[in-house]
Amino acid sequence: MLLKLNPKISNQIQQYYSYFPFQNVESDIVLVVDASNAYDQATFEQLRSFLYSFVASFTVSPLDTQVALYAYGSSAQTVASLNDGSSLGSIQAKINTTLKYQGSSERNLFQALTKVQAEVSSMSGLRSADYKKVLVVISGDAWSGNAVIGSSVLTQLKQKFNVILSVGFGLKAVTNLNSQLTQLTTASMNTFFAATPDQLPYVSAWIATLSCPGVQFSTPAPPPTTVPTQSPSVSCPLASLSYDVYLIVDVSNKASAADFAAMKTAIHNFVAPFAFGDLAANFALVTTGIDSQLFFTNFHNGQSRSDVLTAVDGLLQDDVPGQTLNLALNAIQGYLSQPSSASKKVLAYFTSTTAWDVSPTATMSSLKSKYSLSPMAVQWGASASTSDLTNLVGGAACVNAVSNKASAATWLQNKMCSKVFC
Repeated sequence: MLLKLNPKISNQIQQYYSYFPFQNVESDIVLVVDASNAYDQATFEQLRSFLYSFVASFTVSPLDTQVALYAYGSSAQTVASLNDGSSLGSIQAKINTTLKYQGSSERNLFQALTKVQAEVSSMSGLRSADYKKVLVVISGDAWSGNAVIGSSVLTQLKQKFNVILSVGFGLKAVTNLNSQLTQLTTASMNTFFAATPDQLPYVSAWIATLSCPGVQFSTPAPPPTTVPTQSPSVSCPLASLSYDVYLIVDVSNKASAADFAAMKTAIHNFVAPFAFGDLAANFALVTTGIDSQLFFTNFHNGQSRSDVLTAVDGLLQDDVPGQTLNLALNAIQGYLSQPSSASKKVLAYFTSTTAWDVSPTATMSSLKSKYSLSPMAVQWGASASTSDLTNLVGGAACVNAVSNKASAATWLQNKMCSKVFC
């Protein structure tokens, strides 16, 4: 029996898609969806609602976009072939009635991908090379069964599809699938993490954009650049520090546009002088506002300076307040739990507000205890409470006051040189 969808959630998603139609996309899109107990049935119904609205954002026809759908848990399920998904009514009916919540502890993605490789062909609706071929894998937790990464079936799928995208949905995916999801794709930036259901509309826009002909994230090697010179006021050679640095950036509207731009410049200047790579510094990046988003920066995956600086320079500010720092801290636990050659793990939180939706203090204390994480805070705006930030990081010596924000980059660098935290 299917649960009834929450009308409010469904309406919000429908309204979002009305602003972002993708009627001109001409692609064969194959979706592979986790139907296991990675999330409860109520959350799965929100995922169903997302899929229903997602297909409606396209012109679905034999001459435009076609959508196939597979699901996996303890077994692989063919929900709809490309032939089934060549009309909107047909694919939506399949989503509503054929897609089943398995609720199993098993997540046999290998079996589902083997099924995709065997079934998706010209006989089931796969069209000529004039149409872009897109495979999207949505996962909620670590996979079971045969290994997918490095398998011959994944190699075959990368030859069949122009683009393979992966979506980590839910906090378990953020924690347990950080490295695997990126290895699944055809390009290092083709992974999107959505921690909560209200982030799914952004997933839709992202998938649709990459389904457009001629649009593809690529990963060319950046041209050689001169290593930025560190400030003479910094007390050690930054290139010698092999730290894991977790950047959490407030993107709410609590800062003015000019102040937000200045904050991005400060973060850029903080990051730029370090040496990068698996045996040097590595930077993870999370933004936090009304929601939190973990960016893919090739963290411990051959990270380069441009991977991080491009992400920082491209940050956009929300037009609403909000600060989900506790969610942001949960988002980095997957990285924190992985083995690392780093000599130290530090966190730098840039913020103009401490109006948190949920107190993050207990979570931060847990991360400090469990992973030896050393947090620091940069008070970028006066709306951020000094006492709240002091309690969060464990001492006033680890908070850079708003009056000193012009020197935030060198303050952070000197803290890392001193190796004295709170």
